[in-house]
Parts: sequence; C-alpha cells; structure tokens
Amino acid sequence: MTRKKKWILIVAVCALVVGVCSFVGIRHYLKNQITFTVNDTLPDGNGQKATVILLGGQSNASGCSLDEYLKKNVSAEKYAEYQNGFDNVYINHLSGANMSQAFVKCASLQGELPGSFGPELGLAEALSKMYPDRMFFIIKCAWGGTNLYEQWLSPSSWGRTGDLYKQFEAFAQTSIEYLVSKNYDVEIAGMCWMQGESDALSAKNAEKYATHLNNLIKDVRKEFAQYAAEGGIAFVDAYIAANPAYWVYYEAVNRGKQEIADSSELNVVVDTVTAGLTCENEPEGAPDLAHYDSMSQILLGQLFAEELAAFLD
Repeated sequence: MTRKKKWILIVAVCALVVGVCSFVGIRHYLKNQITFTVNDTLPDGNGQKATVILLGGQSNASGCSLDEYLKKNVSAEKYAEYQNGFDNVYINHLSGANMSQAFVKCASLQGELPGSFGPELGLAEALSKMYPDRMFFIIKCAWGGTNLYEQWLSPSSWGRTGDLYKQFEAFAQTSIEYLVSKNYDVEIAGMCWMQGESDALSAKNAEKYATHLNNLIKDVRKEFAQYAAEGGIAFVDAYIAANPAYWVYYEAVNRGKQEIADSSELNVVVDTVTAGLTCENEPEGAPDLAHYDSMSQILLGQLFAEELAAFLD
C-alpha cells in the first residue's frame, strides 16, 4: 500500500469514528424526542399564504459553518442583516440538540455547533430578496454524523423506519399544525436536502443510496400530501464534496443523487462541486475539511433558493 493510500485510509477511519461517536451520542435523544411543542410566537395569519420549505440532512444542513468567519468575509451592513434576520422568512429548527422551539426570524447562529449556521441563512437571504411580499417558513430538522442507510431510512425501505426520519416527520408535522392553528394557509413548496457524507464512508451504504433516497422522497410526499403545492413538493438535493480523503465513496453517492434528480421533473440536484463550494479554508491554519467554509455555506443556501424558484408560482 502506497503512503497516499495509507493516508486516505487513516483519514477515512477517523471520519468513520467521528460518525459512529455522533450516532451513539444522539441515539438516545432521537428515540425519546418524537413529541414536540411549538411556543406561540406568531401573530394570527388571517388566512395568509405560508410557503413552507422543509430542510433536512446531516452536518452541512444542521450547520457547522462558523459565524466568526462570516463576519470577516462580509460587510458590516450585510453581517448586521444576517444577525437581525429576515422579516418575511421564519424558521423552526432542530439543528442537532440546538432547537428554537418556536418560529423565529431566520438568522445566523441557528446551526448545530456553537457559533455556527447552516444553509438556511443563504436560503432566507435569497428568498427574501426574490419574494419580498411572500411569507416563508423553513422547518429544519438535521443532525450531524447521520446516514440515510439506517437513521434517515424511510418507511418504504425494508419495511422499517429510522429514528431520525421519525423525528423529522414528527417535528415537521407539529410545526405545520402550529401554522395551521395560527390561521395560515400552509403550502409546502419543497424540501432541501444536504446529506450523504456518512453514507460515502461505506461501499454498501453508497450502493444503496439512490434506492433509499428515492423512497425517502416518495414517503415525504405521501406524508405531507395534504399541504403540497399545486404542482407537488419539489425536492432539491445537493452533491456532497468531492473529497475522497474523507468521503471515500462520494462519487457513488453523487451518482445516486443525480439518478434520482433525473427521474422526475420535481427533483433537482445542486452541483456543489462545479459551483466551487470549499471546505479547506476555515478555521485558518486547521481547516475543517468535513464542513463548508462560511461563504460556501451561504452560497449553498442561495443555490437552493434559485432551484426552488422554478417551483414557486
């Protein structure tokens, strides 16, 4: 075995250990958190249309990009906008163990790690700019270190359901029921999905990725059919980073994502590789190669919004 191959193997094993530790740490929480309440923070909707966007996945969805670098990379005016949030884009988020427990303005620091954010920030920024007179509600349920093969497994796969899919379903239903109780006319426009890194650690998981992803999309659409937009619930996916030192089978996972995107006009996949999203610049001197740099995370959310726009009437 060459030195390069040994290094790739060592890094892959380390990434697997991190994923396993994350799974062990959250398993108890997942199994015991399938009942949720939403604190009452919104005014009466008076029949106003509420465009809902579901957001799920693992750490690059839950949010591990650092706010301190975002502050360095944008103007003071733009950073203040990110801090204050967007008047027409609200979020109820379960970002790992970091929960809002209410619909609040979508802003920075709503990620899984302390001082972090996820793609919701760029998503909210773009939607607010494109549709200033429309009310959006993002419902985010995402956990770092989780896979589709077991934890996100939906009911149509193998006849059993993963703990995290159950939690996502319960969290989203509770959030939607709250919006309905506040007299909003709820319509789910789409779901954004940033996941697959953990499945890229195993050839077995990667091989089955397209099958399980197809089932998850089908089950989400079935579960929330009564709230679907007229044309159906769009599914906007994204490639995982082309980083074989971490995600050994990233090519197989991304092929699976593309296969599913090609199978329906309601499915789309964002090519994050061609778009130039990076993971190698932050933190300075010791980059976190598993997670997107701050401006790449913003761009991911913006790309999600651009794809969703095709499905918004």
